[in-house]
Amino acid sequence: YGLLIRAGFWFSARSLGDWPLLMCCLTLPIFPLAALVDEKLSQRKLIDENVSILIHIIITTSVIVYPVVVILKCESAVLSGFVLMFIASITWLKLVSFAHTNYDIRVLSKSIEKGASYVSSADEENIKGPTIRSLVYFMLAPTLCYQPSYPRTSFIRKGWVIRQLIKCLVFTGLMGFIIEQYINPIVQNSK
Repeated sequence: YGLLIRAGFWFSARSLGDWPLLMCCLTLPIFPLAALVDEKLSQRKLIDENVSILIHIIITTSVIVYPVVVILKCESAVLSGFVLMFIASITWLKLVSFAHTNYDIRVLSKSIEKGASYVSSADEENIKGPTIRSLVYFMLAPTLCYQPSYPRTSFIRKGWVIRQLIKCLVFTGLMGFIIEQYINPIVQNSK
């Protein structure tokens, strides 16, 4: 087919119409905040454990279904939809980890209240309930495993950060090239 790369794949008139996808992406932080509220209510024993689990299931399901509905309602460029679903998938994975870890912390806290004495002082630091600060750090950190606190260095390695950004740009470009050059012609010919 020759070289099929064109600027319209990345930015087109349709891309300018992708404002609903951008708004959907900007509203995704509502779901982690809802999970935090659920955890706070459950930690204070204002809601039952089963209700808390059900709320977490609803939140995590919504974080995937909501972007899919938005993408299907407005016909968007391939890259815009892919980026939105990529961000939604990461948010889903993080929320599942958040729910599981906090459930384990609540179970451990209940066993401590009943008199179990096998918890060390280091563990007491990690059995605190989630805070807005810990949630924001977790959502921005490059990890999918929630912990109440993370080991950190005292400085930021600028060279490492720049290398990771360059890798991200290169592989995003490579992905766009493969989609535009090889996958789109096959899909269009199959129609």
